[in-house]
Amino acid sequence: MTKKTKQCFECKEQFRVEELVDYAGPRAKVMHSYCPNCLKEKQSRDRFSDKVCTIFGLKGPGPRIWTERKRIIQNYGYTDDIIIDCLDYIYNVEKKKKLAESLCLIKPPMIDKMMRYKRAKENESIQLAKAMDTETTEYVVPIRENNKVNKVINDPDAWLEDE
Repeated sequence: MTKKTKQCFECKEQFRVEELVDYAGPRAKVMHSYCPNCLKEKQSRDRFSDKVCTIFGLKGPGPRIWTERKRIIQNYGYTDDIIIDCLDYIYNVEKKKKLAESLCLIKPPMIDKMMRYKRAKENESIQLAKAMDTETTEYVVPIRENNKVNKVINDPDAWLEDE
C-alpha cells in the first residue's frame, strides 16, 4: 500500500501525492517534490540565479546577491522577473560597467526607465506587425496556352495510347 500524502520539500507541509510535482533545478542532481506555490517560487529563483550568473560571469550567486534580492522584493515588491529584466537593461542596453556583483543599481527610477524602454520596444514591434499586415502583395501567375485538343474518350484504355 502506498502513502497517500507526501511532504513538500520547501514548506514541509503535507499534500496529496497527486498535488506535488517532482522537480530538479538546472544544477540539481536529485529531484524533490514541491507543492504548486513552492514550485513556482523555486523555478523563479532558478531563473534569477541563471540570469545573474550569465550577466556577472559567476558559477552561482553569492550571499550578497541573495540578500539584496530579498531586500528588493520586501521593500519594493518587485518579482524576480522584473529584477532580471532590469539587470538585463542595465548591463546589456545601457552598457554600464560591472564594478561589483551587486543588485545595488536596481531602484525604482531604474525600473521606470527599463519599463519605458520595454514599452517602446513593444510598441515598435506592434507598429511593425501592423505595417506588415497592411502591405498586400500581388502575385501574377502566367497563363500558359494549351495547344491540346480535348477529345471525348469513350474507351477507358484509349487515353494511355495518346500520350
